[in-house]
Amino acid sequence: MFAFQKKKHLLILSLFTVIVSACGSSTQSQADISTAVAQTVVAQDSLTEVASLPTSTTAPSIKTTVLPDVLGTKTPAPVVGAPGCAVSARLAGETPPDQTLLKPGEYFWKTWTLENTGTCTWDTTYKLIYKSGDLLDGLVSYPLVETVAPGEAKTISIYLKAPATEGIYTGYWQLQTPWNAVFGVGPYSEPFYVKVEVSDARRPAYGVTSVTYNIVRTPETGCPVNVVYTVYATITTNGPYVLEYYWEQKDGNESAKKSLFFTEAGSQTISREWMVGRGDSPNPRWMQIVVTDPVLHYYDKATWPNDCP
Repeated sequence: MFAFQKKKHLLILSLFTVIVSACGSSTQSQADISTAVAQTVVAQDSLTEVASLPTSTTAPSIKTTVLPDVLGTKTPAPVVGAPGCAVSARLAGETPPDQTLLKPGEYFWKTWTLENTGTCTWDTTYKLIYKSGDLLDGLVSYPLVETVAPGEAKTISIYLKAPATEGIYTGYWQLQTPWNAVFGVGPYSEPFYVKVEVSDARRPAYGVTSVTYNIVRTPETGCPVNVVYTVYATITTNGPYVLEYYWEQKDGNESAKKSLFFTEAGSQTISREWMVGRGDSPNPRWMQIVVTDPVLHYYDKATWPNDCP
């Protein structure tokens, strides 16, 4: 009987131990579950927070130039000329002219006059940038210093240095928009350039570097009794120079000889008229500049048709 009771007590004690053990295991599992639930909630909150952020998309790269606050205001100038307008330019003038003679190491200003022929306004986020050729000790880019509206023409000047070695040097430049589009001048958007000749001669051989023509018809259209053609010739030299010239034209009607005086490298424009009457020969006409002194030279002819024979 005692043995049975002992076994019974042992059985009861074993069952109690199992029950206590089971209860402890349940308590631990409950804690584990609570912890897992808490972690899941935190994770879900984090994912919700990430999902609520804007989705990253690839946008066009629009690069702007931050300029010094010269006007005392911290408000940045608006980027004018975003994609959607057209950019184009015309070279309206330049100084010094191409192939100006310089001494080795001589510093000089190069100035281009550019007309904005597009629909974008150029502001100070636009740049003048170096493209190729001879940099001539300049920088690779210069921000524009003023706004150029469509139809306006402004000058852009940079300070350069002639190389130490004799020769002819040419550097090509373009404009760049704030969205990194690059453009030049003319219908083909070509780069504009600086071209100089370096010589260490005591008396450099200055001379005429180019003669260009522009023909103006009066009236522009129609065939009245008389049509007047005015030929403008622009003569450019690379330094101080004195020359003698005359006009030669197809019908043999030559002008008297005249002189032109250049105190420095530059250009001068001269003109001559030719009146064509209705019923005159239908053949084309031409004029040309002939320099007789100090060196005889026949320059190209300016030719135009007679459209009112």
